[in-house]
Amino acid sequence: MSKLVLVNYRISAAEEREVRRKIELIRRMLTRCAALQQVLQKLEPVAGEKWAEVLARYQRTVDERRWREFTDAYNRLYDELPAVERGLEKALADAKAKRLRLELTAATLMATSGSTAERSRLASITSHAAGLYADRFQNAVAAIEAIVRQRFNTPLDVAEPDVTSDQIALARELLALSAEPVRFADASVAEHQVAAQTGGGTDAARIARLMEQISQVDPELVPIDDLLVRIRELPASSPGQRALLIDSVTLETKERLDLARRQREVQMTIDEGLAWLTPFESEDADHLRERLAAALAAKDLVAAQAAGAEAKTWAEAEGKRQDGQRIRSLLLRELQQLGYEVNVQGAAWDEGSRITIQNPTEPNYDVQLSAVAGGAVQSKVRAYDHLERSAGINRRDVEVEQSWCNDLARVNKALAERGITAEIAHEEGPGACAQVPLPARHSRPLESGRTVERERKA
Repeated sequence: MSKLVLVNYRISAAEEREVRRKIELIRRMLTRCAALQQVLQKLEPVAGEKWAEVLARYQRTVDERRWREFTDAYNRLYDELPAVERGLEKALADAKAKRLRLELTAATLMATSGSTAERSRLASITSHAAGLYADRFQNAVAAIEAIVRQRFNTPLDVAEPDVTSDQIALARELLALSAEPVRFADASVAEHQVAAQTGGGTDAARIARLMEQISQVDPELVPIDDLLVRIRELPASSPGQRALLIDSVTLETKERLDLARRQREVQMTIDEGLAWLTPFESEDADHLRERLAAALAAKDLVAAQAAGAEAKTWAEAEGKRQDGQRIRSLLLRELQQLGYEVNVQGAAWDEGSRITIQNPTEPNYDVQLSAVAGGAVQSKVRAYDHLERSAGINRRDVEVEQSWCNDLARVNKALAERGITAEIAHEEGPGACAQVPLPARHSRPLESGRTVERERKA
């Protein structure tokens, strides 16, 4: 190090900001996973981590600002949680679809003949199918299977036998799709089960696909109650009416599913933007948060993407600005501790500006410090002309350049203890080339009291 040195400085605050950004995203994903798991646990046994407990543990750590304690864990969760969330969404959608099929199967059987006790049992299943837990769900499936078996052996005695026959066929196919495994001894029932499970074009297969799509729609994002009401009209419909109704609900379900996906994309975009702003408290940051909130309220994906991109750009620039300001402030403080006097040439030592420092014992030399973009600082030893100065590379120039080299090494070591690392990007060694002296100074340019405090106030 010497006459000209370019040092890249990096501060631990930058790492902390990235940790906080990831932690905020993790918190939002954990919140979503915990909510999905809580709903799923009411329907099916759920193995693996209990996400509500993980969320509570992380929230305590974040509240207490103990970032370093879960670096390894947050990296793992940051990578794993998106797949966990997708898995929970699918498991919940499957569980809901099975129960919706069961409900419709029971309702279809209720539309045909049956004893009072049988109809009472079917009515109970229809009313409670959506919330049946695993064992109770399987018991309900078994009960309906028994009713279907009995219906195969019971002559039809109704005013419209064609409709009732169709309804029974619909019921047994829906039942075959309601839970796995379902096995019938009767060969004709087994044929229907195979046709339904292989995606045949029967009403049951179309209804099953429709219910799977509806179950994928998040009701917190898009309402689906009206679609469920229309689906429950299917059992009492004639085959022709049923086909038209399935077509209509299928189209609307696709629109709702697309809308829910867009709403989810809006939410994820907003989450990303808010995560970038997490480390910052300022009017500018609050203004960006308001823009993100407005885009979320309007459910506007284009506005959300624009606000999210602006939040990311601003956060990266603001982080670098704060890092540079912090680095330069600490650098000057350490130089002041070594006895250097500071001359701020402008309003402050901002990025792109220059200042000079001088050791009072060396009136014929000073050091010019330039704040380079990205947290780098360039230093240059400058000599001033005087009567006793010799031309070319002289011993005193080399001594002063070496002295600055030693002082900068001390400063960088002190900064390292404050979480600021220094990397030499370019240097010209002491005596690498002759100093071109500046014009002689008739008086010292540095006034007493021009210190780091003055620079910071400016």
